[in-house]
Amino acid sequence: MRKMLPGIGVFGNTAAMRCYIPMFKSYGFEVVALWARTQEEAKQMSDDLGIEIYTTDVDKVLLHKDVDLVVISCSPHLQAHIASKALGIGKHVLCSPPAGPHSRGTLPMVHSSRYYPRLMSLMCNGLRFLPSVIKMRQLIKDGFIGEVTICEAKMHYGHRLSHTFDWMCDEMMGGGVLNMYGAMVIDILSHVTGQRATRVQGILKTYTKQTEHIRGIREITSDDFCSFQMELDGGACATVTLNGHMHGQFVQEIIIVGSKGRLALRSADLYGQRHDRVKEDLLHFDPVNYKDLESLGIHEKVRGEIPIPYMKGVIKMVECVRDAFQQVEERQGWTPEPVDMAATFEDCFYVQTVVDAVRSASKSRQSVKVVMTDAEPESNPFLSTAMRRSTFSLH
Repeated sequence: MRKMLPGIGVFGNTAAMRCYIPMFKSYGFEVVALWARTQEEAKQMSDDLGIEIYTTDVDKVLLHKDVDLVVISCSPHLQAHIASKALGIGKHVLCSPPAGPHSRGTLPMVHSSRYYPRLMSLMCNGLRFLPSVIKMRQLIKDGFIGEVTICEAKMHYGHRLSHTFDWMCDEMMGGGVLNMYGAMVIDILSHVTGQRATRVQGILKTYTKQTEHIRGIREITSDDFCSFQMELDGGACATVTLNGHMHGQFVQEIIIVGSKGRLALRSADLYGQRHDRVKEDLLHFDPVNYKDLESLGIHEKVRGEIPIPYMKGVIKMVECVRDAFQQVEERQGWTPEPVDMAATFEDCFYVQTVVDAVRSASKSRQSVKVVMTDAEPESNPFLSTAMRRSTFSLH
C-alpha cells in the first residue's frame, strides 16, 4: 500500500474550495500551498484553513516540489489556463465546475489531458458519486424504466451574490445559474441516460441587475433564471428549469421517464415507480448526517452555501480519489478504477458546448444545433483567411 498521498496545491477562494480543503485533509492528503487572487484573500484563507504557504503567483504553487495534485476552484475564465499549465509540468488536476465561461475557453485543458493521458484530469461534479445517482444509472441500464423518453430537471434556490462585483456577477467571466448549476445538470442527464444533446432551445433572464452593494456603473449580467429544452441523440427530450429566486431550502429534482416506468432523484434520495405499480417506491434513502460533516472540519457557514447533495457527492469523490492514489506504490502513480465514474475534461467540453448553444438559442429565440468544434479559434481570423487565399508563402 502507498505510504504517502500526493501533496496538494489549491487555486481559489470559493466556498467550494473551503469545502474541499478540510475533506482532503480528513482523508490524509497534505495541502501544501494555496493561491488566491489577492494577497489579502490568500492570507485570510491561509489563517482560516491552516495552510503555511500562500501566494498570488501561480507558478509558486505549480512548481513547488511537494505538490503533485492541483485542485482548482476559482474564476472560470482562469481555470483552463491553470489546468493546462499544471498538466504540462506533470501534475494531476481536479477542476471544479464551471470550467470556463464558454467551450472554446476549455480547449487548452482538453488538449492537455489528451496529451498527458497518464495524469489524472477530472472534474469535481460530485453528483456522479452520489449513491442515488449511481443506483439510478444502473437501474436505467438494467431496463427498470424501459426506453428513456422524457427527462425533467428543476432546481430552486436563493441566488447569493457577494458584496463586491466578482465573476459570479458577470456572464462573460462564467457567472450565472446556467453555467454554475445547469452545466452539472446537463452532465448528470448525459451520465445516467447515456444520451447527449443534439439541439437546444431556451431562455435566460437577469432579473436582479443591481443590489444594495452592487450598483452605480456596475451592472449584473449573469443570469438568475434559466429554462431550456434539449433533444437527445437517443430519441429522448429534456426540460431543465433553474430558478435562483426561491429563497429558503435548496430544492433539486431530476425525473427520468421511460416506456416502463420512471425514476426521480429528489435531493439525495431516489424514488421509482413502474407503470404496473400503484404507488412510488423509495429505492435509496440518503439522510443528512451533520455530525459527519462536522467531523470532516467543514465550517457551518460553508455548509450553508453548498447544497447538501453536491457536498455529499464530493465527499464520496474525494474518498475515491484517495483510493485511486493509495492503490499504487509510485509517488505519482494512480489507478483509474476508483474514479472511473468521474467527469473528464472531454465531458466538460461537451457540457460547455451545450451551455454555449443554450445561450445562443436564448439570444436568437430559435433552436440551435449542438456542434462540438474541437479546434481553437484563430488568433487573427482576418489575417488567417487572407493567408489561406494567398498564393505566397512565408519563410
